[in-house]
Amino acid sequence: MKGQKALKVTSILMIIGGVIAAVVGILAVLGLAALAALSENTEGVGLLYAGSIIIVVSSVIEFIAGIKGIGACSAPQKAASCIKWGIFIAILYVVATVINLVGGGTFSIINLVLNLVLPGLYVYGAAQLKSGANV
Repeated sequence: MKGQKALKVTSILMIIGGVIAAVVGILAVLGLAALAALSENTEGVGLLYAGSIIIVVSSVIEFIAGIKGIGACSAPQKAASCIKWGIFIAILYVVATVINLVGGGTFSIINLVLNLVLPGLYVYGAAQLKSGANV
């Protein structure tokens, strides 16, 4: 079925990326807690905590979307929900980029584009699968 292979590959990549990002996000939160405790200065740590928590939340959402994408490969009627999940993940990446900029980070168009490629391909595969199921 059209789009099934693209959705399956991107779903597997999202599962792997979600697990890795969750581990990194949890380590970031723990590292920030240790840094705040050692320096006894908590000024400016709030935005870093917010960014780290968004990483953990978005990685869990990415993992869930990957699981749903694998499920949609065998049940194409579920492809519509995968489109919504993919768009939501892309929005989270944009929000994370904005928070990075507000926190004093630098903007990189290459970084933003690379972060949007996987959700974009995920949505594309789900849309292809959905249109193939409607035929």
